[in-house]
Amino acid sequence: MKNLRQLKPAVPRRWLFFLAAAVWAYAAYRVFKLAIRFVPEGPFPLWMEITLGLIGFAVFFNFVFLKVSKRHIRRIAAMEEKNPCLFAFFGWKSYLLIAAMATMGIFFARLELLPLYLQGIFYIALSGSLFMSAMMFINAGLLFQEKDPEDAEIEDKMNMDN
Repeated sequence: MKNLRQLKPAVPRRWLFFLAAAVWAYAAYRVFKLAIRFVPEGPFPLWMEITLGLIGFAVFFNFVFLKVSKRHIRRIAAMEEKNPCLFAFFGWKSYLLIAAMATMGIFFARLELLPLYLQGIFYIALSGSLFMSAMMFINAGLLFQEKDPEDAEIEDKMNMDN
């Protein structure tokens, strides 16, 4: 068992924030490329497509991505292990969810289930949400401070007194 632990690609917890940001930023980039492709196809003027996409972004980010990103940030910050696995920035359920979402996205695009005029707006909203999540992880990584074991003991004692 000890030999297997040596093979684990461990990194400091701060890195997990930046790795998560890189994953979300890459996804945002890929989705934004789709937005650029589909926005001109829409029946609305460009300014209206962008405005509708930004409105969709505000709704999508506030009701979905904000909660998910906060949950992952809290989970990383609360990890007991000082150097967790490189892939621990998301839980295994989140990896399954991401795979399912990517698969659904491919099917939606290939089968053209979403009307062409809505695709550009949807991709603007989705890419903006992914990008803002990446920014949240970068911010969390920059602000993250490792707790001293002594500080953690004092905090635990204070919480027990309350």
